[in-house]
Parts: sequence; structure tokens; C-alpha cells
Amino acid sequence: MFATSEMSRLTVAAPLEKMEEILRICTDLSCVHIEEYGRFEDGIGVGKSMDSEDANSVSALLVKVQAVSSAVNAANTEGALSRAEVAKMLPSFEEKITAALEYLDSLREAEADISTSQEQHQALNRLAPLDIPLELMGGFEGVEVFVGETSRASKATDVFSDIDSDIEMHAAGGLIAIACRSSQSAEVQIGMAELGAKAVQIPAGEGSPAEKANALRDEINRLETKIVSVQEALDAWVVRNGRKLVAVEEYLVRESAIHTAPTLVAVSNQAFALDGWVPADKAEMVSSILSKAASHVSVEAYVGGHHHHEEHDEHANDDPEELIMLSDYLHKTSQSIFQFFQAIDLDDSGLIDCYEFQNALRNADIANLPPWEVGKLVAAVDLDGDGKINLPELDITLTRIRNAPSAGEEQLEVEPPIQYTNGSTSEPFELMVDLVGRPKYGTFDPTMFLMMTFPFIYGMILGDWGYGIVLLALAGWLGSKAFAVDPMAQKGLTILRWMGVWCIIWGIIFAEGFGFVWDNTGQMGANSPFTGFYEWTYANLHVPEVIAELLNLSGLHMPFHRASAGHGLQEYVILSIYLGALHIFVGFVLGLVNVYKAHGAAAAFFEKGSWILILVGGFMQCRNMVSGYNELFEFQIWTLFLIVGIVSLIIGLAIFEKFGWVGGLIMGPIETFGLLANTLSYLRIMAVGVAGVKIAEVSITMGFEPMADAFASGGAGGYLTALLCFVLFLGIQVFAIALGILSPTIHAARLHFVEWMGKFYDGSGRAFAPLGGRNLHVESAHVESKS
Repeated sequence: MFATSEMSRLTVAAPLEKMEEILRICTDLSCVHIEEYGRFEDGIGVGKSMDSEDANSVSALLVKVQAVSSAVNAANTEGALSRAEVAKMLPSFEEKITAALEYLDSLREAEADISTSQEQHQALNRLAPLDIPLELMGGFEGVEVFVGETSRASKATDVFSDIDSDIEMHAAGGLIAIACRSSQSAEVQIGMAELGAKAVQIPAGEGSPAEKANALRDEINRLETKIVSVQEALDAWVVRNGRKLVAVEEYLVRESAIHTAPTLVAVSNQAFALDGWVPADKAEMVSSILSKAASHVSVEAYVGGHHHHEEHDEHANDDPEELIMLSDYLHKTSQSIFQFFQAIDLDDSGLIDCYEFQNALRNADIANLPPWEVGKLVAAVDLDGDGKINLPELDITLTRIRNAPSAGEEQLEVEPPIQYTNGSTSEPFELMVDLVGRPKYGTFDPTMFLMMTFPFIYGMILGDWGYGIVLLALAGWLGSKAFAVDPMAQKGLTILRWMGVWCIIWGIIFAEGFGFVWDNTGQMGANSPFTGFYEWTYANLHVPEVIAELLNLSGLHMPFHRASAGHGLQEYVILSIYLGALHIFVGFVLGLVNVYKAHGAAAAFFEKGSWILILVGGFMQCRNMVSGYNELFEFQIWTLFLIVGIVSLIIGLAIFEKFGWVGGLIMGPIETFGLLANTLSYLRIMAVGVAGVKIAEVSITMGFEPMADAFASGGAGGYLTALLCFVLFLGIQVFAIALGILSPTIHAARLHFVEWMGKFYDGSGRAFAPLGGRNLHVESAHVESKS
């Protein structure tokens, strides 16, 4: 719940001809994350994508399917299809995809034609007032025609009075058309500029501009009708084939992943080696299934930067030193495994016995072993148990040894990918965690805490049960849309529902709904339908006296009016500060645990424990001053906490954070003020909340109350005024709701991502990405075989 899935390192080696089978098994398991091979050396490199008729057809069909999928809103609400069903439908489904692409092409062509026709229609409409045939506006030798649009067309006669006998001019509807000899074109252009005329492009063609514009309008109408018809046909296609579309796309993506996966593994002439990760709880199952096809399978649990051997098959013993030396010898002498095998196969049998292997090790100055020791080495390489070594067996063993990281490389080895382990309740909030990166392996996963605190703080800011109902209604409406079946969309809508629920809860506590105050102190007074309820809560629901005095919350009742001085505003401020201090405290405690797990108790104390002491000491020192118990700089037990914390922080910065003593002495006190700023940042809860209340009050004082007065006065004028006031009230309410959705979300997110997660979170983790993706719409072959 608070940690990510434990991972185990998976290593698989097998002959090349087994590669596709093993990759397909990994894809069907949907829990094998493959690490890309990057240690290039002689004889070993990465594989090439499979080049076969099946691979090419899958790639071509996938392009078409994704083109359709990106253009339509297809969904699968009926559950996953079996792999066999999808494979069976592929040949006939390609024809359906072609039909859908034809619909899309028709839509694009019609839209392009409409865009072109609208441009032409606009140009012809501008020329229509002149009523001059298009063929007369150009194409004459020695004559130029200028057409311009101007608001000063009435002054054209005066401007061109000096040359009016040498030109032909026509003006209408704010347009001027002038025909002149080429020698007078400069004078005409000067005159047009004087009129401020904007040049009008003359389209090619013949006939009346008005008639051609009407014809184009008819063509546009025809194309728009065609678009409606084709879109209806495409929508019907989606209804019939939407489920199949998403299933086929998932199936093809998985097949494509298999065909391109060889580029991720280490490959030699005869064998390949795969390096990856599997969740620890599935390691035994993965090892068992892969061992049936692969020559070598090993699984090692990852523990804090190195692996502990967890489980392996009979071939996964630690590699003998002589085999490691043999691998190094081939690398230094630039020999391929094939060349070495040919050289030591003295009888050309294609098999190496103990005598031949003993001679090879002695000649290479690796070891001069007695026959019984050589027999152990042969057994370590002999995968089929026939007592001899063939070329694929030697290739697999040496490829696996070369693919394994050396002791010097282990520190640079990448950490395992991150897979969440949250339950269905908190899982949607993984979406928020991913916004700042997945947690580093072995550290705290804050998803559960985000589920509890983010909607809580959001609701505390917005705090209006009416707006909360709007949020729930919005989530319900969005959930009815086709895109809502997407897992990402479902997570977002679940978060929105949580936000709505907490808005309602806080709105009830504040007695606020749609900007109105619903107890007897509000706009409706004793006529409020909830007056009796809030009279009872005010008398019976309050903070216990001991806690109220301790926390300075003696004025806290239900309801309390957070925007009214003397009636809840002070308590709202105090609650914001208390919440901030507690939130940051929890963040430091989580950071303390993370550092303890990674670096030990000393580092944990000086890096995070010092901050806890500063937070507690500083907060209590200020709290006692505000409460009137002590002066701010009066020495108390909390002063000791603060001093010890600052000294510890300086030591932590100097030694553990590598700032040096000078850096620690300078940065320690400065960083302390940063913590004060982080804590006071939680006052934004109060500030944004009160601002929202005041905006809602404006809608009531400027809209609702005048509307009620105007309606009560009666008469046509009164009703018209009431209508206008209602529109104003509704407009401000819509603005308040829109702002209430956006602003509290931003501020609540900031408090979590900056003030809180900055105290413990390292978002450098990588997402666990199993080969072929997750099985959402197509059941895996492994599941089908079990059933």
C-alpha cells in the first residue's frame, strides 16, 4: 500500500531459433520488463527486428488500425476478447478497416473542398456588388485592372479627376474597379493608396461573380450534407466494430512488440540473452514457464543496489572462474565463439568432449585442469545433459557471461522499474503521483496519502456543498462519454468525484451552498430550511474543551463562517496553519524513513531528523507566543529543540550533503527560513477559500437580492429587471464554479507537490513497462491455456 512492487532480475538465454517463442511467452505473461542491451563487444550485439511476411503484414495493418483509432472514439464496454477470437477475425477485419479509412478519406476530402470553396465564395462575394463579369477584369493586352475595397469610395471621382478621361472606373458597395493603360498604372496605384483601398484578388473564371458565388454556396451545402452522411456512416461503423477495433489494436501492438523486441536483447551467432525485470511475487511462475522453452533462466531478487540469488533452474549455478576467463580470452584475441569451437573440435564431430575442452583450456593458458575438474566445467555448459558441448550450448553460456554486469559495472546498473501496488480505492491517485515522476525504487509511495489529503484540502478551500454537487454531476456527465472507458479517464473522473464529495462535506460544515449561507445568520435568516439542523449542530457538535483550549480553537463550532471575522475566520486561519505543520511533519517523517533505509540512522537523523526538530521547536515557539504563554525569544524546551535542530542541520549539510563546513554554516540558518515559508504557504487555503466566498457573495448581492426585490415589486419593468438580475446572478455563479474548479485544484496540488513531497519524494523512478503492454481488451494466451 505504501511501497511499490518488489522486483527480481530476470536473465534468459537460449538458441536464436527459440527467440520468437520466448519473446511471445514474455508478451503473453504481461509481466516481463526487458532492459535494452547496451554493452557492445566483439561477437555480441543487439538483434534486428524480425523481417518476415507476418511481421510486415502486422506492421502495415497496425498503421491502418491506429489511423482509424485516432480518428474515432471507439470503446470496449463488454470485456476482453480471447486471443484466438482476435486472431481469427483479422483477415476479415482488414476489409472493415479499409472501409473506415475510405469514410475518413471522404471526410477529409470534403472538408478540404469546403475550405477551398469558402475562400473562393468569400472572394466572389466581395466582387458581387460591382456586377462585372470576371472575364472583363483581366486578360487584356496593354490594359490593367485594379480592384480595391475602401470606405472612401465616394471620393474616388475627386481623386482620379485628372485622369478620368483616360480610365474606366466603377464603384459600388465599398469597391472600386479601375481599368487603365499599362502606362498609367502607377498613377492609379497612387490614387488607390490615397483612398486607403485594400487590394482585392480577382479569381480566375468567367461569368457573374454573384452567380458563381451562389453556385459555390450550393456546392458547399452539398459537401456539408455529404459530410453529415459520411459521419453518420462512420459512427454506425464504430458502433458495430468499436470493440473489435480496440481489441485488434491491442493485439497488433503486442505482435509488433514481439517483432521488434530482438532489438532489446544481446545476440551472438548462435544464441541470445535477455535481461529484464519481473515482479517478485510472479518470479516463480515466470521462471517455471520460461524454463520449458529456454536453455537458461535465472531470477534474482533485487535488494538495495545488488541482487540476492532467489531461485533458478538447474543450469543457473554461479559461473566457474575458468569460463569467465575463457570469455575474456576470446574477447582479447578477437575470436568469435564459432571460430573457437571449430578450432577445438579436433574430430569435426560438432561436439566437444572433456578431452578436447581440457586441451583448449590448456592451450589458451587459462587452466591445466585434471579430468574430473574439466568434467565439472563441461557439465556447467552442457544444457541437454549428453555429456558433451555443442556450439549453441557454448554460445549460450558465453553470451550469458558477457551479458552479466561485472563488479565494476554493478554500481552503474539501472534500478528496477516501478510498479504500483495500490488497491482499487487509491489507484486513481497514481495519476497525480505520475505528474512528478514515479517514486525511486525502495522509497515511499505517497499515493494513499494523496488520496486522503488532496481532496480534503481541495474541499477545505472550495467548501461549498452546491459546487460539490456540480462536480459530482460533471463527473457523472463526463463518465457517460465514450472516452470515459479509458483507464486514464476513469482515474481522472474518480479523483473529480472525491473532490466533489469533500466539497460537500466541508460545505455542510461551513453551511455554504451555491454561495448562500444556510443557517439562521445567512441571507434567508430563520426561513432557511436548514435552520433547525444547524441550531442542533451548533449546540451539540464542537471541539472538546480540553483540545479547544490547547489548540486555541474554543470558537470552533459547526457551522463556522470562515469568511466572517469573529465567527470563524480566526479558526479558519489557525486550522490552515495546523494542517500545514502536520502535513509537512508527515513529509519529514517519510523522508526520515527513506533516508534510514538507504543510508542508515546517522544520515537519517542529520538529513531529516534535524528538520523535524526545527519544525516542532519553531512551531511550538511561535504557537506559545501567539497564544500569549511566552515571549517569542523567551527560552523554552522548544528553543532547545530549535537550536539542536539547526546545529544538526548544519552538520548534515556539511557532511552528508557535501556542502562543507562553510557551506553548512551559511546555508543552515538560511534553509530554516525556507521551512517557515513552506508552513505559511498553507495560508493559501484560507486566502483562496475566503476569496471564493466573497465572489459568491457578489453574485447574491448584485444578482439574487435585486432580482428578488424586482420580482416582488411586480410589473413589466420589475419582471424585466428580475430577468436581467437573474442572468447576472447565473453568470457570476458560473464564473465562481469555473474558478472554484481551477484555482483550488492548482493550490491544493502545489501544496502537495512542492511543500509536502519536496520533504521526502524522489521521482526518478521508471514506469514498469511489460513487453507488449497490459492485457485490457485481449486475454493473454497464458490465461487462456490455464482456463
